[in-house]
Amino acid sequence: MPFQAASRPFLERVQLGGPCVLCRQWSRTRLCDACLNLSVGTHPRCLRCAMPLAKPSTAECCPACLREAPPLSRCVAALDYAPPWDGLFQRFKFHQSPELASALAPLLAHAVQHALHPTPGPSVDVLLSVPLSSRGLATRGYNQSHELARRLANLLALAYEPQALLRIREPSQQARLNKSARSTNVRGSFVLEPHARPLVKDRRVAVVDDVMTTGATVHELARVLRQAGALDVQAWVLMRA
Repeated sequence: MPFQAASRPFLERVQLGGPCVLCRQWSRTRLCDACLNLSVGTHPRCLRCAMPLAKPSTAECCPACLREAPPLSRCVAALDYAPPWDGLFQRFKFHQSPELASALAPLLAHAVQHALHPTPGPSVDVLLSVPLSSRGLATRGYNQSHELARRLANLLALAYEPQALLRIREPSQQARLNKSARSTNVRGSFVLEPHARPLVKDRRVAVVDDVMTTGATVHELARVLRQAGALDVQAWVLMRA
């Protein structure tokens, strides 16, 4: 579903215009028309893990999710972790540019509405975001998933609980681990704040993250939330690797 000029309620206008955050060409919005059209994925995605499906395909889920269903009822991804978006994401996450969330969150909002069409509005009650450890937050200075989630909540008129989830253990680096090892590595890393239990019990929850690779992090969070009584857990991620 392309970004038509008449259907862009999420895009942030730039007073007097300015450079597109991706291609640096002049634009009245943070992302220019050409880059917005680049963001629209033409391939279908698996409903449960958001991996691209082979084309043509009539299947709703990929073979891996059909063999073993993940703990998520739905996974929505706005972009593939690939050029040119990966470079913009690196700026956002690692180069002290939290303001780029204002340009990126509308892409995720658009993907969510498109993925859940024709359901009127997002079928969740509350948004949560993947937390950083206190050490990680002190090092970076901001939580990129929180920056996305708080803007997404505003764009979609959803409740957002930024302090509901805590990271109580910093796992070792995930990058060189396989899928099974990543799942083991993050086990026990998260808890739900006691005060937040009523916010998720018998409710439909979406967890916002920046990048999903194997899904180990959001799957562990889904396990924690389901144990706390969540009726349904989705993952909404900016990029799928």
